[in-house]
Amino acid sequence: MSGSNVSGDKMRRGRRSIISASGALLGLAALSIGVRAAPLCDEYNPYAPARTGEITLDATDFADEDGTEILSFVETQSLGKVDVEIVRAIPARSVRDVSAVPEISMMSPNHGERLKGIKIAISLTKTKARQPVRVVLKLRQVCAKHFRNTFLYY
Repeated sequence: MSGSNVSGDKMRRGRRSIISASGALLGLAALSIGVRAAPLCDEYNPYAPARTGEITLDATDFADEDGTEILSFVETQSLGKVDVEIVRAIPARSVRDVSAVPEISMMSPNHGERLKGIKIAISLTKTKARQPVRVVLKLRQVCAKHFRNTFLYY
Protein backbone atom coordinates (compact mmCIF):
# COMPACT_ATOMS: atom_id res chain seq x y z
CA MET A 1 0.00 0.00 0.00
CA SER A 2 2.83 2.36 0.72
CA GLY A 3 4.08 1.80 -2.86
CA SER A 4 0.87 3.15 -4.33
CA ASN A 5 1.04 6.16 -1.99
CA VAL A 6 4.53 7.05 -3.23
CA SER A 7 3.47 6.96 -6.86
CA GLY A 8 0.40 9.09 -6.00
CA ASP A 9 2.64 11.72 -4.35
CA LYS A 10 4.88 11.80 -7.42
CA MET A 11 1.86 12.29 -9.67
CA ARG A 12 0.55 15.14 -7.51
CA ARG A 13 3.95 16.82 -7.54
CA GLY A 14 4.14 16.39 -11.30
CA ARG A 15 0.71 17.98 -11.73
CA ARG A 16 1.70 20.87 -9.49
CA SER A 17 4.86 21.40 -11.56
CA ILE A 18 2.85 21.38 -14.77
CA ILE A 19 0.28 23.78 -13.32
CA SER A 20 3.04 26.11 -12.04
CA ALA A 21 4.83 26.06 -15.39
CA SER A 22 1.57 26.68 -17.26
CA GLY A 23 0.76 29.60 -14.97
CA ALA A 24 4.19 31.11 -15.54
CA LEU A 25 3.84 30.78 -19.31
CA LEU A 26 0.39 32.35 -19.24
CA GLY A 27 1.74 35.22 -17.12
CA LEU A 28 4.59 35.84 -19.57
CA ALA A 29 2.20 35.68 -22.52
CA ALA A 30 -0.14 38.20 -20.89
CA LEU A 31 2.80 40.48 -20.10
CA SER A 32 4.11 40.39 -23.66
CA ILE A 33 0.63 41.04 -25.09
CA GLY A 34 0.27 44.00 -22.72
CA VAL A 35 3.58 45.46 -23.92
CA ARG A 36 2.59 45.07 -27.57
CA ALA A 37 -0.86 46.50 -26.94
CA ALA A 38 0.54 49.77 -25.55
CA PRO A 39 -0.48 52.49 -28.02
CA LEU A 40 2.23 54.27 -29.98
CA CYS A 41 2.31 58.03 -29.69
CA ASP A 42 0.99 59.79 -32.82
CA GLU A 43 3.43 62.63 -33.55
CA TYR A 44 0.99 64.18 -36.02
CA ASN A 45 -1.86 64.44 -33.51
CA PRO A 46 -1.46 67.79 -31.71
CA TYR A 47 -3.54 66.41 -28.81
CA ALA A 48 -1.33 63.36 -28.23
CA PRO A 49 0.65 63.19 -24.96
CA ALA A 50 3.45 65.74 -24.72
CA ARG A 51 6.55 66.16 -22.61
CA THR A 52 8.11 69.39 -21.34
CA GLY A 53 11.77 70.26 -20.81
CA GLU A 54 14.00 73.27 -20.29
CA ILE A 55 17.13 74.11 -22.21
CA THR A 56 19.70 76.85 -21.63
CA LEU A 57 21.49 78.51 -24.53
CA ASP A 58 24.41 80.90 -24.21
CA ALA A 59 27.43 82.33 -26.03
CA THR A 60 28.68 78.83 -26.90
CA ASP A 61 25.58 78.48 -29.11
CA PHE A 62 26.03 81.70 -31.15
CA ALA A 63 25.75 81.26 -34.88
CA ASP A 64 27.04 84.59 -36.18
CA GLU A 65 29.97 86.90 -35.54
CA ASP A 66 27.75 89.80 -34.42
CA GLY A 67 26.32 87.75 -31.59
CA THR A 68 22.76 88.45 -32.69
CA GLU A 69 21.62 84.92 -33.44
CA ILE A 70 21.67 81.68 -31.47
CA LEU A 71 20.97 78.40 -33.26
CA SER A 72 20.68 74.96 -31.73
CA PHE A 73 19.12 71.55 -32.16
CA VAL A 74 17.55 69.48 -29.37
CA GLU A 75 17.06 65.78 -29.98
CA THR A 76 13.66 64.49 -28.77
CA GLN A 77 12.96 61.49 -31.05
CA SER A 78 9.75 63.24 -32.16
CA LEU A 79 8.45 65.44 -34.94
CA GLY A 80 5.36 66.45 -32.97
CA LYS A 81 3.99 69.95 -32.47
CA VAL A 82 6.29 72.27 -30.47
CA ASP A 83 5.46 75.09 -28.06
CA VAL A 84 8.21 77.39 -26.76
CA GLU A 85 8.30 79.91 -23.93
CA ILE A 86 11.13 82.15 -22.73
CA VAL A 87 11.67 81.41 -19.04
CA ARG A 88 14.55 83.84 -18.52
CA ALA A 89 16.85 85.99 -20.62
CA ILE A 90 20.02 87.65 -19.36
CA PRO A 91 20.36 90.53 -20.04
CA ALA A 92 16.64 91.28 -19.81
CA ARG A 93 14.94 92.18 -23.11
CA SER A 94 17.83 90.79 -25.12
CA VAL A 95 15.61 88.40 -27.12
CA ARG A 96 13.85 89.87 -30.16
CA ASP A 97 12.32 86.65 -31.45
CA VAL A 98 12.42 82.90 -30.80
CA SER A 99 11.51 80.03 -33.09
CA ALA A 100 11.28 76.35 -32.20
CA VAL A 101 10.10 73.94 -34.89
CA PRO A 102 10.10 70.14 -35.27
CA GLU A 103 12.72 68.97 -37.73
CA ILE A 104 14.93 66.10 -38.82
CA SER A 105 18.56 67.11 -38.32
CA MET A 106 21.21 67.36 -40.94
CA MET A 107 23.67 64.48 -40.94
CA SER A 108 25.72 64.44 -37.77
CA PRO A 109 29.47 64.68 -38.36
CA ASN A 110 30.31 61.74 -36.09
CA HIS A 111 27.98 58.96 -37.17
CA GLY A 112 25.93 60.29 -40.09
CA GLU A 113 22.59 59.70 -38.37
CA ARG A 114 19.61 61.99 -38.82
CA LEU A 115 17.89 62.86 -35.56
CA LYS A 116 14.28 63.86 -34.86
CA GLY A 117 13.96 66.92 -32.68
CA ILE A 118 13.53 70.66 -32.38
CA LYS A 119 15.43 73.31 -34.34
CA ILE A 120 15.80 76.46 -32.24
CA ALA A 121 16.59 79.95 -33.56
CA ILE A 122 16.83 83.00 -31.30
CA SER A 123 17.27 86.56 -32.62
CA LEU A 124 18.96 88.89 -30.15
CA THR A 125 19.03 92.67 -29.96
CA LYS A 126 22.40 94.10 -30.80
CA THR A 127 24.03 95.76 -27.81
CA LYS A 128 26.91 98.23 -27.86
CA ALA A 129 28.84 96.43 -25.16
CA ARG A 130 29.07 92.72 -25.81
CA GLN A 131 27.42 91.30 -22.75
CA PRO A 132 27.26 87.56 -22.17
CA VAL A 133 23.81 86.30 -23.15
CA ARG A 134 21.99 83.44 -21.50
CA VAL A 135 18.48 82.32 -22.55
CA VAL A 136 16.45 79.62 -20.80
CA LEU A 137 13.63 78.15 -22.87
CA LYS A 138 10.76 75.92 -21.84
CA LEU A 139 9.98 73.50 -24.66
CA ARG A 140 6.88 71.32 -24.93
CA GLN A 141 6.63 68.74 -27.70
CA VAL A 142 4.06 66.12 -28.61
CA CYS A 143 5.49 62.59 -28.25
CA ALA A 144 8.95 63.79 -27.11
CA LYS A 145 10.87 60.99 -25.41
CA HIS A 146 13.59 63.24 -23.94
CA PHE A 147 15.28 66.63 -24.46
CA ARG A 148 18.99 66.31 -25.33
CA ASN A 149 20.89 69.36 -26.43
CA THR A 150 23.11 68.14 -29.24
CA PHE A 151 26.31 69.12 -30.94
CA LEU A 152 24.32 70.01 -34.07
CA TYR A 153 24.00 73.69 -34.93
CA TYR A 154 22.53 75.09 -38.10
